[in-house]
Amino acid sequence: MKRTFGFIAIIGSIAYFGNVLNIGLTYAVAWQKMETMAFMQAFETTFMLLLPTVVFTLLPGFIGIIASIYLSKGNKKANTSWRIALYASLISITLTLVYHLPTNLAFIQQSYTVEEAAHRLNLWVLLHWVRIGLALIASVYVIVGFQKSFNAAA
Repeated sequence: MKRTFGFIAIIGSIAYFGNVLNIGLTYAVAWQKMETMAFMQAFETTFMLLLPTVVFTLLPGFIGIIASIYLSKGNKKANTSWRIALYASLISITLTLVYHLPTNLAFIQQSYTVEEAAHRLNLWVLLHWVRIGLALIASVYVIVGFQKSFNAAA
């Protein structure tokens, strides 16, 4: 069971990292090159395509990390790495819920003026790169946590 949840944490975390990296290197660049009003008018379609990919990559990794913390209790070195991965994931989720999701919904509803939308999009991209960094940290630490979970057992 420990190995299974560890693999789920690794696969999910790395998939989420790849997903947000893709968004940052492709969609975000394209959005910033678009005329702001055209971006807001087209955003809903893109958002509705990207939302499931974020959920389906983030959640398995997150669940795998939580289960791995529980299953590695008593192994302080492994547990520390799993917790770092958890904290990075929690910060990413918080950032998404506090800034990205409300901003995305406002883009869809075209609630911003063109100037506000351009500013919000630039901040969105900047904070998205923070999420990419957090996803990378989580990915590294799930691998380290997995290794330490089994190095101690060997």
